[in-house]
Amino acid sequence: MRLIKRLIKLVLIKVKFGKKVRYDLSVNIGLNSFFEGMNKIHRRTYFSGYLGYGSYISENCYLHAKIGRFCSIAPFVRCNVGTHPYEGFVSTAPAFYSSLKDKNGGSFVNESTFDEFKYIDKENKYGIIIGNDCWVGEGVFFVGGVQVGDGAVILAHAVVTKDVPPFAIVGGVPAKIIKFRFDKQIISFLTSFQWWNKSPKWLKQNIDYMQDISRFKDRFQGENELV
Repeated sequence: MRLIKRLIKLVLIKVKFGKKVRYDLSVNIGLNSFFEGMNKIHRRTYFSGYLGYGSYISENCYLHAKIGRFCSIAPFVRCNVGTHPYEGFVSTAPAFYSSLKDKNGGSFVNESTFDEFKYIDKENKYGIIIGNDCWVGEGVFFVGGVQVGDGAVILAHAVVTKDVPPFAIVGGVPAKIIKFRFDKQIISFLTSFQWWNKSPKWLKQNIDYMQDISRFKDRFQGENELV
């Protein structure tokens, strides 16, 4: 039955988005998801959220997220929005604070007394928000409620427990800033210029500059018009 429901959802996604997103039949996609285009979701991944233009999600990921443009998500990246009380409450078990009975089959309370889901956007149920041009390495784990800035890099197997600044490279358990991809001047320029919002035509015309940050900055500094 679950397989049939998943296949029906995939057909509905295909009807809605056509060639904007490619996916393997083993994936599971939330019906309220949105795809900007040139997207791909690889095998055995669950995704529910918003995927920006040119971004992809590799195999065996589990994400409730809003992901910006031109992001690269490696295999086994996960986000868990669930949390338990570990201070103040006598027990961490949901039977003592959650009215949801699908976790352990029962509960001692009629109304929930603890917010057990950490969504950064409760209305859309995004567990995390990832900016544009981000690279998330293999096996990264995000706690719910985290925001990753544009251009950030999350190294493999990091555990991300707090927000990541734009263009930062973070790693470790818990993840900490190792360095930044560029100096402050270049970061300020890229943040203002926002090349990821340019049209595919513009990106094709200027592909040579995309492979050299110094040439890119020299060519486009001061030019902030979207094409």
